[in-house]
Parts: sequence; C-alpha cells; structure tokens
Amino acid sequence: MENSAQKFDAQVLSRISTLKITAMNLVEGLLTGQHRSRHKGSSVEFAEYKDYSPGDEIRHIDWKVAGKTDKYHVKQFEQSTNLKATILLDASGSMGYESSNPKTMSKMDYARTLVASLSYLFLKQYDAVGLSLFNESLISHVPPRSKPNHFKHILHELAVLSPNGITKLEDVIESMVAIVCAL
Repeated sequence: MENSAQKFDAQVLSRISTLKITAMNLVEGLLTGQHRSRHKGSSVEFAEYKDYSPGDEIRHIDWKVAGKTDKYHVKQFEQSTNLKATILLDASGSMGYESSNPKTMSKMDYARTLVASLSYLFLKQYDAVGLSLFNESLISHVPPRSKPNHFKHILHELAVLSPNGITKLEDVIESMVAIVCAL
C-alpha cells in the first residue's frame, strides 16, 4: 500500500491552518459547535426576547426588562451546532489531465490537495467530513466523521485514487440520496 502522506504537501496544510469554514445557511444538528442553528437553546449568543407564557422556565425571565415594562419576557439564545459535510470528487478520466508545464500540478493532484485542505479545515474545527469518489457510479464513500484520526482515511482514499471512466453525475446523485436517506 502506498503511503498517502507522500502525495500531499504539508506546507499547504500549514499555510491554511488559520482559516475557518463557516456555514452560510443555518445548520441542523444535535452537537454543539460554531455554526448557527435554527433551534433556540442555551448559549452565550443572545437571539431575541419572547413573551412569557405559562410553562416557560421562570429562571429565563429577564427581570430587568420585567421591572421596566411590567411584562415578563424570556431571553432566547441562539444555539450553535456542528456541520456535517460530504465532499464529492470526480474521479473520471478527465481528471487525469496534465499540463505541458512541468511546474504545474496535474488536475487530479490539484483536486487531491483541495479535498485534503478542506477536510483538514473541517476536522480542525470539529465538524464532520466525508468523501465520495465517483465517475459513472459511486466508486468509494467515506462517511462523515469528526474525529481527528478520520483524516488518514480520507488521505488514503485520495492517495489510491486513479482517474478513469466517464462522469455521470445524475446516477451518482441518486446513489448519494439513497445513502443519505438510509442514515
């Protein structure tokens, strides 16, 4: 088995180590993390006031506002959650393209570096990341995990990948939907 670390430049990972990936949309999830969630919960990030209704916990009433307005209001906070991402990588024959310039990376090496970098960033901020390799069908699927040692599984899949076949994205999307629905 080929050493997966040989295909990746450690300097690239060290240069991007200070970057962060942030979700543009609200994220649904059960774990606490750095991405905004649609759910209200306990956090340090104040979201809004809600009129008190019977059944709300009294300890969440903002007594300063109650003293000023003679109405009970409950503070709500924005809950944070972790992101779960699956990176899809085209492994068709077109990814085998190599430039005539010897100083440039091949298309596949560039894709490997990009996927490794994104995976590293996701895992560094405790988000779950997975990898799906495809051409006319799904070749390999590494389910999303958030453990730091999961990175070696992604690197291994990238290292043993050799581009071949044609791309049929619609078939792959159907396969991915089936995998996600099975979870």
